[in-house]
Amino acid sequence: MNEKYLAGFIDADGHLSARARKGARPDLELSIAQRAEYRDVLDYAQRLFGGAIREKFEGRNLELQMRCGPARKAMERLKKYMVLKGHHAEQLLSLVKGSDILRTDEDVRAFREQVKVIRRQGIETLPNFPPRAWLAGYVDGDGSFSAKVCSKTGYAYPKLAILAAPNYTAGIELIQKCFGGKIWQNGDNFQYSLHLSQPSKAKQFLGYFSKHLYVKKGQAYFLSGCAKAGNFRDGKAVNDAIKALNAQQHRLSDPTSKAATLIKTVNFDIQKKPCNWVGRDKMKRQSNLHPM
Repeated sequence: MNEKYLAGFIDADGHLSARARKGARPDLELSIAQRAEYRDVLDYAQRLFGGAIREKFEGRNLELQMRCGPARKAMERLKKYMVLKGHHAEQLLSLVKGSDILRTDEDVRAFREQVKVIRRQGIETLPNFPPRAWLAGYVDGDGSFSAKVCSKTGYAYPKLAILAAPNYTAGIELIQKCFGGKIWQNGDNFQYSLHLSQPSKAKQFLGYFSKHLYVKKGQAYFLSGCAKAGNFRDGKAVNDAIKALNAQQHRLSDPTSKAATLIKTVNFDIQKKPCNWVGRDKMKRQSNLHPM
């Protein structure tokens, strides 16, 4: 992990704000939430900047909370690497620096409204390509790998999915612009999906950033290995491997070694099944020419 990775993780799962209290100067806040089994990312951020890690939801989740000095230090060092929230960090730093003691309830309300305005602002400019380490942190924070098995062919169709809040869709829009995929509304949020069933697509996408992954490195290396071997036709083996890596990822000291072991369970010699689309198109054209 490095600061670029952490910036991507915060863009996915971090919260930047500023606290307003009557009779005190405002102070900065930065928090990162994650499932308890993936606390290594929070531990890394805590070592860099400070803060306190607290349990949530009966210990199932953890949250690293930074305020005042630690939050300022984190925002100042990470803002240049953040793709989605860097401009929020810059404006929050300026807002708190220029604020005096909030002496009345109206001062508190006015400051909180300024914070809301900042956090609602969209991103005006995006990089041409997502930085590799940033993309790894972003995918580790909000992404998930899965594989669906076709009942007719038995082939696996792996994909990456990322969920984004409405005011932070720029991250998935950037990935879509560079690598393709689809975005659609999923309840109050937006869902991004990138299918990786074509070996060339899987190698292109995962080869770009997978070595920087931490939480989901095993899944990415497994899919890359299958793509290099040529296909995902052994659908059950591929699906079982992805499920196993998803379940064990927080316990793996060497995810790439586990991925290599699982690749050996996949049969890459399954013959490609013939495609029937040409025949179907011909039958459709004939039915249009000779309606019953």
